[in-house]
Amino acid sequence: MSKEKESRSAVSAGIGYTIGNILIKGINFLSVPLFSRIMTPDELGVYSAFVAYDSILFVILSLAIHSSVKNAKYTFSGEVDEYTSSVSLILWMNMAIGLIVATLFSGPLSSLLGLPVVCLYLLVFMSFGSSVLNLYNCRISLDYNYKGYLFAAFANTVGNLLVSLVLIHTIFQNQKDLGRIIGVSVTMLLLALVLLGTLYHRAKPKFERRFWEYAVRYSLPLVPHGLSQVLLGQFDRIMIRSMVSDAAAGIYSVVANISLILTIIIDSVSTAWTTWFYEAYAEKKIAEIQKRAVQLTIFFAILAIGLMALSPELVWILGGTQYESGKYIAIPLVLSAFAVFIYNVVVPVEYFHEKTMYIMIGTAAAGVVDIVLNYIFIMKYGFIAAAYTTLVAYICYAVLHFIIARKLSGISILPFKVVCFIVVLLLCMAALNLVFISSIIIRYLACAVVVIPMGLLLLKRLFKEKNQNG
Repeated sequence: MSKEKESRSAVSAGIGYTIGNILIKGINFLSVPLFSRIMTPDELGVYSAFVAYDSILFVILSLAIHSSVKNAKYTFSGEVDEYTSSVSLILWMNMAIGLIVATLFSGPLSSLLGLPVVCLYLLVFMSFGSSVLNLYNCRISLDYNYKGYLFAAFANTVGNLLVSLVLIHTIFQNQKDLGRIIGVSVTMLLLALVLLGTLYHRAKPKFERRFWEYAVRYSLPLVPHGLSQVLLGQFDRIMIRSMVSDAAAGIYSVVANISLILTIIIDSVSTAWTTWFYEAYAEKKIAEIQKRAVQLTIFFAILAIGLMALSPELVWILGGTQYESGKYIAIPLVLSAFAVFIYNVVVPVEYFHEKTMYIMIGTAAAGVVDIVLNYIFIMKYGFIAAAYTTLVAYICYAVLHFIIARKLSGISILPFKVVCFIVVLLLCMAALNLVFISSIIIRYLACAVVVIPMGLLLLKRLFKEKNQNG
């Protein structure tokens, strides 16, 4: 494939990932008001805790094997399908170990997690399915196959919603949290089996020592990194459930879906950005990388400002009046999502240089900050404090990886002045929205005054670039 064609493929894939992911995840987002009204805050709190535990177990069972696929393409040239198929056997082995542990220690684990024994097995199946899905997505992203990615995402989203609704309205009318948990777990497991069939059609799975050694050596340092990411993104719900109540965890979980809007788009763009970044960075197209990074930063800043302005109304739409107390946590969670964007822009440098140990150290430090601050401030100020402690931790997360990427590459993927200006602007807009959280006119007017000029500036740059390129 020519460089020009690869560039067009990256752009097409980025657009495809983003639009398709928004549509698919939009279905999931639109289901939040449905489940928040069908289930009680306590039931949603139990379900959100299950999701958080799944995020932790996923990191352990997957061993972050999927993260090695992009580099394996270059290390084992022409054997990436054989590599992917072979390392998938590690996931089968880890699932078997997980089921054995769940059986031998079912009593203590059920008591510790506050979940029924059946949920322990569902956790293992769910985490195995998530591991396979990530491995599959990393493989097809090398071909810019966004259609395959979207098919898997669509099947997972629609399947778990339909199965959950059927179970909640039939067998589990008095245990809606369990019905929801079974719905997502069974769907993920079945999808994983289908995706494995697709991978095995490309190359039969067999043990290859050189593949396994490379995968473990590359990915194992990322496990603490992944666990730290979970601590940043999910552990606050576990701590809220433990230190406050199931209902508080349910409210927090519902409102957190507002920042999920931004996260969905970030994940979609990041998938294409990472693949394109590898190619551009290898060819030392630093100016091109910085230009695209600045454009993306402006775009996501516009989205973040808009979401902060809309957040009080979105809280009501998602949950109704019983979730109104959560409106004060939406804005800091949106800012946290923007910090994740900064991380996603710069971290490919660390992956490219295979410095996974640095990734682990930076993320682990931020995870520790989050746990310590949560313990101190949730106890003192309740569940609302968790959103602000999470924001502080994510700022540390982005800053640490920004510094690490700068030291590895010798350049700033995102110009420092641009980052400072955007961050100050977002903090000012966040403060304004919090002060005038009850005034829809002031919030919307301030948003328009800032967003419209930024949008016009971005469009002007894009059109100018298009004209220059003919």
